[in-house]
Amino acid sequence: MPHDHHRHHRHGEAIEGRASRTYNRLARLLMKSQYRRIAADIAAAAPEGAALLDVGTGPGLLLRSLAAVRPDLRLAGIDISADMTAHAARNLADLPAAPDLRTADVAALPFDDGAFDLVVTTYSSHHWSDPETGAAEIERVLRDGGRLLDYDFPRAPFEAFADTLAETGRTSFRSPWSLLMKTTRFEAEKRR
Repeated sequence: MPHDHHRHHRHGEAIEGRASRTYNRLARLLMKSQYRRIAADIAAAAPEGAALLDVGTGPGLLLRSLAAVRPDLRLAGIDISADMTAHAARNLADLPAAPDLRTADVAALPFDDGAFDLVVTTYSSHHWSDPETGAAEIERVLRDGGRLLDYDFPRAPFEAFADTLAETGRTSFRSPWSLLMKTTRFEAEKRR
């Protein structure tokens, strides 16, 4: 039977308290290889010295993997959950360059226009309560020609980006969890 993510998380609802602690422990235990694989893909796509925003960073595992393979990247992450942002801060405290972590909703990103070369999101966009507004905010914080990489379930709202970004690719993403979690890699670019 296919996984129904809508039964487990409400759109736009933060994972807080005990649920965030459980998520942090399970993600660190079970998802490290998945995030390392995604980080390798992002590292190959990111320009030298790029400013990168991770939307829905959760406990910061993707940022940790990115820092390991691309220390030149200027990393930032947001999560709607203050508890998840706190977990990320603890999980990333030993990095040489601390990522800029903020508690925020994708629908109201607390960054300047054109602040990022690359925005990434992993298994997050299907939770957004307003994907179109999130897409518009991502477009706003991307520099001209900047790119979005969204790794999510095949039914994620990728079409929300149609009015703001130019789709440049949509492929199945192979990873250690591919048999259990079908993942689509969606790529788009900010129009110049």
